[in-house]
Amino acid sequence: MDQPNYSQIETLSTAESGDFPSTGTLVEQILSLLSSNIGFSDIIIHQNSPIMLRQPKRLVAVSDIPVTAQELEEFFEVIEPNWEERIMERAFDRAKDLYSARIRVNCFTFQGRKRLGCVIRRFPTEPLPLASLGLRQSTQDFAKISSGLVLIIGDTCQGKSTTIASLLDQINKTRAGHIITIEDPVETLIPQRKAIVTQREVGADGDVASFYLGALDALRERPDVILIGEIRDAQTAQEALALSEAGPLVLATLHARSTELGIQKMLRLLGNTEAQAQTLASTLRGVICQALLPSRQGDAYHLASECLTMTPEFSALITAGNFAGLRTLLDQETLDPSSGTHSMNDELKRLIKQRKVSVDDARRASTDPLNFADVISPN
Repeated sequence: MDQPNYSQIETLSTAESGDFPSTGTLVEQILSLLSSNIGFSDIIIHQNSPIMLRQPKRLVAVSDIPVTAQELEEFFEVIEPNWEERIMERAFDRAKDLYSARIRVNCFTFQGRKRLGCVIRRFPTEPLPLASLGLRQSTQDFAKISSGLVLIIGDTCQGKSTTIASLLDQINKTRAGHIITIEDPVETLIPQRKAIVTQREVGADGDVASFYLGALDALRERPDVILIGEIRDAQTAQEALALSEAGPLVLATLHARSTELGIQKMLRLLGNTEAQAQTLASTLRGVICQALLPSRQGDAYHLASECLTMTPEFSALITAGNFAGLRTLLDQETLDPSSGTHSMNDELKRLIKQRKVSVDDARRASTDPLNFADVISPN
């Protein structure tokens, strides 16, 4: 028996949906969306509901035609032939080349396993040029570093994977070596250019069981650059630090709201000892903290970043565990364009001045909300 529809989610207008086909298989409809000019970050599909799109400022239905259980089952079969067994254990991720598109799909059940659903995110088929992302030159210059640790920090779904892929491909374009990535799952595929690229996937059906074990393996694989897709636990944090001491450049991501909170979280995972603080201070080369903001028109995203380039002063603050002092020094260094450091508020001020983002969206993205008032001050 059909349930009553209480949804207040709007539907794309005819002008917005263009020539999107309302018929055809679910795979055909998804492919049409992926190749369309409709702006969105994710496709969200629930059994017995229309296909939904997450756009910068709204959630919208593509049509009013619900997706059936059979259609979702057929799509899951394309993504993972063994999906019925996998989904009974828990939700699962798969990265897939779907004809000309590269996607990551998270498949799940809900309402007591009575309904199926999935969320689809698309990725570039190749890394985007680093210069096209909107990062400042000092941040792009992290691709020139040959050793030590660089942390990429931000909330989930803030473009960290895209930034990392572009950084790695810039290295790939400019110097020879062995780049090893440990990802869950492998998202953007990096072609071989000047470097050999080994992209290893974490998971039961992947190349390695965990980020920690992948990092442990990496040192024996003659790496020049290592990406640890996410530092989730103490073991992985400790191995990332050990790898960065051993010679290669290590890039790693952390979920944190600001630069100082990311460094604090890293040190907490390392054990919060004085010795670990000294090691982190000596191996850390820089931090990128980033956020994606919707455009004023709501049809695109703009990248805003905060960048800390290590100096002896930053190292001393990390060694002392003075995280509040990191923010003060970061703001001071922002005033010097040659420092290689800039605050998120400084970036947000530029985006507001260029009328690319709204003040409210910028306020939500600020890593230093207490001083955000200075951003919008007429002086």
